[in-house]
Amino acid sequence: MKKVVGIILCILMTLTNFYIPEVVHAETLGDLKKELQKTQNDLQSNKNKKAQTQAEINQTNNEISVIKNNIASIYTELANLDKEIENLNKDIKKKEKELKEIINFVQIANGEEAYLEYAFGAQDFTDFIYRVAIAEQLTKYNEKLIDEFNATIAENKKKQDEMRDKQAGLATEQASLKEKMDKLGEQLVDLESVGMDLSDSIEYQKEVIALYEGKGCGDNEDIQTCGRKILPPGTAFYRPTEHGYITSEWGPRDLLGRSWHEGIDIGASVGTTVYAVANGMVAGVVSYNCGGNMVVVHHNINGQTYTSVYAHLSGVNVSEGQTVNRNTIIGYSGGSAGGYDLCTTGPHLHVTIARNLFWVDYYDWTYELNVKYSIDPRSVINFPGGLYNDWDDRITAY
Repeated sequence: MKKVVGIILCILMTLTNFYIPEVVHAETLGDLKKELQKTQNDLQSNKNKKAQTQAEINQTNNEISVIKNNIASIYTELANLDKEIENLNKDIKKKEKELKEIINFVQIANGEEAYLEYAFGAQDFTDFIYRVAIAEQLTKYNEKLIDEFNATIAENKKKQDEMRDKQAGLATEQASLKEKMDKLGEQLVDLESVGMDLSDSIEYQKEVIALYEGKGCGDNEDIQTCGRKILPPGTAFYRPTEHGYITSEWGPRDLLGRSWHEGIDIGASVGTTVYAVANGMVAGVVSYNCGGNMVVVHHNINGQTYTSVYAHLSGVNVSEGQTVNRNTIIGYSGGSAGGYDLCTTGPHLHVTIARNLFWVDYYDWTYELNVKYSIDPRSVINFPGGLYNDWDDRITAY
C-alpha cells in the first residue's frame, strides 16, 4: 500500500507544483529563554510605568482638590464682599439722610428764622450757636465717613474683579488638569492592557520553554531539530483561526451515510492565518490536486494521542519534524480561489481531528482510515454551536 501511495504522490508531484514550506529561522532553547527574560524585563518596566502614572494621577487629583477648595473659598469671599458692599451702601444711605437733616437745619438756622432753637431744644441763643457748630462738625464727619465708605466699596469691587480673574484662571487650570487626568487615565488603561498581554506572553513563553525542556533540548540546541522523536505534551485544544465560522459539520452528508465528511469546514478568506490547534509535532507536509497543500500534526493531549490535519492551505509555514505549539502558524487558508486545489467550491479551511493514529505513517492514510479514526472536532475544540455562528478569538468558551 505504501509503495502504491508513494507512486501516486510522485505522479501528483509531477502534475502539480509541489509546495516547498518556508524554512523557519533556526532558534535555540537559549534564545527562547533570552526572549522570556526580555519579556519579563518589559513587564517590570510596564509595572514601573504604571506606578509612575498612578503617582501622577494621585498628584493631579490632589492639585484638582486644592483648586476646587480655592474656587470654593473665592465663592465664599465674593459672597462676603457682596454682603459688605450691601451693608456699606445701607450705611451710606443712612448717613446721607442724617446729612440732609443736619444741612437742612443749618440752612434754616442761618436764615431769617433765627428762633428755631427749639429744634435742638436749646435753652438760649449761646446754646443754639454751640449746637449749630456741632451740627457743622457732624456734617463734615458724615461726609468723611461717606467718602471712606465709597472708597471701601471701590476697593471691594476691585477685589471682586481680581478674584473673578483668579477664579477664571483657576477654572482654566482645573480644565487643563482634568484633561491631563483623562490622558493619564487612558495611559494607565493602555499600560494595564499591555501588562496583561505581557503577563500572558510570559506564561505562554514559559509553556513553550517547558515543552522543549520536556523533550530534552539543551540551551544551545536548535528547537527545530532537537527531540524530534518525542511528542510534546499538551493539555488543551484551541481554535485554528482567530476569526471564522463553521460551514460544514463532521459526519454523514446524506441520510444514508453514503458520503462522510471526516472533518469540519471553516469559512475563512484566502490568506487567513492558521494556527496549530495544540502542542505537537509536524508529521508531514504534502500537496494534492484534491485537497491542496496539507499539514499533518501529531499531538499528545493529557496522555491521549491525536492527529490534526489542515487542508486547502494556500501556503505552509512549517516543515516535517518541527515541534509546534498553540501559537505556531501552520500556514494560511486557501480554497478553489487559489487555483491549486480542484476539490473545493470556495475559500475555506478543512480540519480533521483523529484519535490513535500516531502509529500510522501519514503516507499510508486512506479515506477509510480517516472515517474510522476521525472524531468530531467539536468534541475537543470549543466552537460556537450551529453553522455560520462566528468567533473573534481562539479561546473564548461558547
